Formats: sequence, structure tokens, C-alpha cells
Amino acid sequence: MMTQRAGPTGAATEDTDMRLLHRTLAVPVCAALLAAACTGTSDPTGDPDLPAIVLGEDDIVLTAALALFDDCDALLEHLRTEYAARVGPRGFGGGGWLEPAIETEMADEAMADSDDSGAVSGAAPVEGVDFSGTNVQERGVDEADFVKTDGRRIFTLSGGELVVVDVGRRQVIDTVEVAEGSSPELFIDGDSLLLIVRSYDDDTHVSQTVLQRIDLSGGRLSIVDTMRVEGEYLSARSVGGIARVIMRYDPHHNFPFVYPQNPQGEDAAERVNREAVLNSTLDDWLPRYATGERDTAGGQQLTDCAEVHAPSVFSGFGVSTVMSVPVSGELDPSSSTAVTAPGDTVYASVDSLYVATTRWLDPELFADDEEGWRRAWQERRTALHRFDISSSGSASYEASGEVTGEIHNQFSLSEHEGHLRVVTTVRDPWGDESESHVRVLEQQGDELVEIGSVGDIGRGENVQSVRFAGDIGYVVTFRQIDPFYTIDLSDPADPSVIGELKIPGFSSYLHPISDDLVLGVGADADLDGRITGAKVSLFDVSDLADPREVSVWAAPDGWHDVGWDHRAFLWWAPERLAVVPVTVWQDFSGAVVLHVDDRSIREFGRVSHAESDELPGITECRKLTVDDLPSAGRSEFSTELEYLIVESSSEVLACEPGEAGMTGFDCHEEPYFEHEAARLELLRGNESVTICWWNHEPRRIVRSIVIGDELWTLSFKGWGFDASRRDRLEVHDLATLTPLAEVHL
Repeated sequence: MMTQRAGPTGAATEDTDMRLLHRTLAVPVCAALLAAACTGTSDPTGDPDLPAIVLGEDDIVLTAALALFDDCDALLEHLRTEYAARVGPRGFGGGGWLEPAIETEMADEAMADSDDSGAVSGAAPVEGVDFSGTNVQERGVDEADFVKTDGRRIFTLSGGELVVVDVGRRQVIDTVEVAEGSSPELFIDGDSLLLIVRSYDDDTHVSQTVLQRIDLSGGRLSIVDTMRVEGEYLSARSVGGIARVIMRYDPHHNFPFVYPQNPQGEDAAERVNREAVLNSTLDDWLPRYATGERDTAGGQQLTDCAEVHAPSVFSGFGVSTVMSVPVSGELDPSSSTAVTAPGDTVYASVDSLYVATTRWLDPELFADDEEGWRRAWQERRTALHRFDISSSGSASYEASGEVTGEIHNQFSLSEHEGHLRVVTTVRDPWGDESESHVRVLEQQGDELVEIGSVGDIGRGENVQSVRFAGDIGYVVTFRQIDPFYTIDLSDPADPSVIGELKIPGFSSYLHPISDDLVLGVGADADLDGRITGAKVSLFDVSDLADPREVSVWAAPDGWHDVGWDHRAFLWWAPERLAVVPVTVWQDFSGAVVLHVDDRSIREFGRVSHAESDELPGITECRKLTVDDLPSAGRSEFSTELEYLIVESSSEVLACEPGEAGMTGFDCHEEPYFEHEAARLELLRGNESVTICWWNHEPRRIVRSIVIGDELWTLSFKGWGFDASRRDRLEVHDLATLTPLAEVHL
């Protein structure tokens, strides 16, 4: 009999030695079974003592109501039974669920109100009036980001450090080295900061979330506390200074699962994997945490058993945990709540937090059944789990439900007057057929129940963006043209599509700027659906039955990140300015400032952080263009060199000795083309031919902030996250966009 001891949270956990013993014993059994499987034996064990759980998919009975566990033994029994019935020959990977891999003069006043320590005094600036905050989905619900401001200081991450910039003095006042990891994000509350970092333990091969409390009350940054939690950081929201940090934990790596080498071994592998599940302990299922620099492998169970819940409908393998952390308070593990379901999308209102998981399918289950594969794909469902966050305490898990189809992103969800609105898309696996719906759910007891829906939206197209504003919803779909739909949700039980507008291109992000106007930030396209550049549209929705695109700004060959990171977009209502980070192929990288009035969009100006040596296309050589070619060569190519000059994305240079290269391009001298160039009479004197291909990593503007009458922009060089990179802040006059200062971080 295995001995048990009470864990620090009240959970019963097995002794470490016994936990290792049961894992060790499982290995030889697995090896023996697989050895038999390789011989092609249909029943390689014949062992009557193995668990007699041979449930088929039709035999699985889903829980009818929310399961609560006051007792750790009951929780463990539920986990063993629930997952043993679903584990397959490839462990949880065959379970059918994807766990994948949002004004006044300030400078002089700030200097007067700041001392050398960086502490501030006087009346605090007001967000939305004196400065702009993070672009969020819902008013009153802050979203974590890698840059934050309180109107007097800017906090951001650069080079593995947290950096504080005094706005009035336009200089860095302090830095502190923070936990290693990727994609760090912040919340601030006065002089208190909460840092959240994605990390990975190379020894245990477990994704971790690192939380750090950082204090600036003494004028110097100091790390007050550090906590490491097993699980991948998904997202975080903060309401009233209480941050809700959502993490997803995959227990798959804790089990000694085996994998068949051929179909004959599948039955044996499944029996072994089921045995591993039935021998599991709570340590195998629930994430652990450790404080300071200690390893989570020897840590304590994060969530008390009484706060672990099972949804009313099976929602996949894994655990989603919501940890409630006061931004200016303690890191308290007892404030966590968990649901036995892997989350992938997070949405929050001021009262509710929703975690969604979309069902994925294992194609091996339908290897010889194309019609079954299509039908199963079209019947995929998204599970939704609601947590009550209306109080300052721990999030309270309230209800679960399902809807047919998949969701696009967090903007596909919206809560209004007690109802959850969800936009889902039902499609076949090849994307040839699709239809989107707006569904309305209501909490009834511990279940989220669909009470109304409207479909027939964007047939054959994919959802590109969604936005809800009160009783109105806007949905954009795209395949060749952009249908912009307006939806009436005033009657939750009977939503209806009111209007539809078809235009080229699509909006990947929608931002209502008044009751009658919506900005759409996305891509331009031709009538065949080929994307041609970046685009910002102004939609007049004063007549919901007849929405109109009244003005457009476009950047041919341009693109932006707003569609997948809405925090990169800034709308400054006092001046009616929109700031959009844009990169244009071989031409520009920075931010475009647009002025929007009631009927038009006008480019107000551009901001770029590029220095002269960073600007692409600078060369001492002579660029060869179509004008250098004989007239016949402009439409018919007799040489490859003509094609490169006219049709390809390369640059062809004629370089004198000592001249070479082009900024932002990979260039190579090509003697092969010398004879073609001579025949076309393209070269002069001692020139040679060099071919250059664009390989520029521009200094991209990734965030924009208005503080008083200044526009602050944050940039970094490259495309992905690099903990060693050094970012830069620039300050521009908001009225003229004249550069005022640079702050190197």
C-alpha cells in the first residue's frame, strides 16, 4: 500500500519514492507488451489482471452537471476514470483535442513633479484624457502588454531588463534584470508591477509561467517576489487591480506512454497507456509551483482539490488554471482555480472570464473514410468555460457549455447584459465549404445554454474579424471579396443579420470610433482575392441595413501586425488620430498617423525610427531598370537578365570596382550575366553585374502612446522576440510629428 501525506494545500500526495516506483515499474511492462506486438499477435498479453476498461466512443457517458471535488481522492478517481476511457495508443495525442502550439502640456509638468528617484507627486494623469493606455477589447478590462505607462513613466522590456523611462526628462531612470523567457508582459498599479514571462525548463521539458512582483516605491526597481508555475501562459486580464493569469498545463509528459510502431501494436499500446493512467497520482495531473529560484519539479500542488472542477461536457486533455494576483499584492497560490480542460482562447468582461477550447481531430482515425472525416470536421465543437471575476477574490468557476464550430480569436466572444455572444465557423477540412454563425448563450445553472443564433454568414469564406458594440455585432469574412456584416442582437433569442457590404480586401481588426463609424484595419485585394497591400477603411454604419465604406487609405505592398496583435493599434479620440504600424516592401517601416473625421481618412504623417544606414535600397552602384533595356526587351525576354530587371523582386546593379552591395539586401556579383549585359549594352566602363535580393530587417514600430501633446513610439529591429535586442523610444510632437528626442533602452 502506498503511503500518503498531506500536501501544503490540503491535497493528498504520494511520497516521491513511490511515485518514481510506479513509473519505473510501468516501463518493463510496456516493453514486454510492445515486443509481443511486433510479432503481430492480436492479443499480446492475455493478462486477465489488466484493467477491463474497453469502452468505445459510443460508450462514454458525459457528465451531466458540473463536477466539484471536496476530496482529493474523489478528484483522482474522476481523473483516472475519465481519461482511462479516452487514452489511445498514442497517449493523449490521439484524444482528438488540439493543444496548440490582443490633452495638455505634460513635459514641463512631469519634470516639476518628479525628483531624481523617479517618484511622482501631484495629481495623477488620467488615461484617455492625458495619455493613452493599452488598446483593449473591453472598457475597464486591462490586458497585459510589454509596454505600459501611467502618463509620467513608461515601463517596458528590453535586453532582458525591465526599463523605466521618465517622460518629463525623456531618459531611463532605472533598470532591473528580470526572469529569462519569451514574450514578457506587464501590469502596473502605482509603483507596483506584475511581470509575466513564458519560460521552459530544459531538464523537465515542461513549459512554465514565471510571475515576478516588482516595486518602484523607493525610486529604485526591486524584485520583491518570484513564482514559477508549471504550465504555458495563455493570457491575462486585470479588473480593479486584480490580475487574472490564465495558464494551460499539459500532463502528457508525466506519463510513461508508449507508441506503436505498426497497426498490430496499437491494441497493446492502448492497454499499456490505460494502465499508466489508472496508476496515476494527482502529481501527474495538476501543475506545481515553486517560489524564488527553486525548481517546480520539487514544488507544491498549485490548486487545492476543492478548486479543481470538471466541466459538464468533456473538454479535452489538460488543465486550465486561473490564478488571481493583486498587481500590488502578494503572489498567493491559494488564489488559483482550475478546470480539467485545455484552454486556447481567453476573453473577459468586467464580471466574467471565459476560456475556450476548440476540438481538433486525429486524421488517423479517418484514414480510409473521407466522408467521415468531412462530417466529423463539420461537427467540431468549441467548449466554453465561465469564471466569475466580479469580486476581488479568487475567480469562481461557474459553468461550461459547447457551441458548434470554431472561433477566430478573442474578439469572437463578447458578454453583454448577462449573455455571451459567440461567432463560430463551421467548415469542411479542405475549406471548400464554410458558414459562420452568431450564437447567444445564457447561463442556466452550471451550464451555458444556446438560446438563439443566426447563420448563413460568409458562405465559403473565413472570418477575418469580429467586433461587438452593445446590441450590434460586426463580422468580416473573406475569400475573394470582403463581406462586412451588421447584426442586430437586441433580442438575444432572435439575432438577425441586418446589412451586408461587399468590397475588395478585408478588415482583420475592427475598431468602433462612434455610434455611426467603424474603422477597419486590414488588407487591400484585387477582385480575384490577391492581397495587394495594407488598407484602412472607414465604415458608416448609421444605417445598419446599408453599411457603406466611405473612405479608404491604402499602402500598396504594405502590411501590418494589427490583425493578430490589436495592442499595436492606437486610436486617440481627443485628436481623432489613428496610428497604425506599417511596413512597405523595400520602402518604409514605421507608423502611419491618420486623421479621421466624419466622412474621410487623411494621412496626417509618418514616423520612422530608421537611421540612414538602416534605410533599405542605398547603394553606390547604378540600379538597372526597364528604361535601360532595349525596347524589345520590355515585353519579351530573350535573356534571364532582362527577366530579373523587369519581373523579379531582385535588384540588378551595375557596379564599378570598389562599389558593392545595397543596404537591406543580400548581394552577390554574378559574372554569369556579363555576356548578357554586354549584348544588351547595359554596362559602362569597368562595371560588373551584381544581383541583390531583399533581406532587410527593418526597425519596426510596435507600439504607440500619446502623452500630453507628444507621440511616443517604441521600436525594435527584426521580426521575432529576442531577449537580447535593444529597443528604442522616440518622441514626436503630436501636432506636427516633428522629432523631439530619442531614448535608447
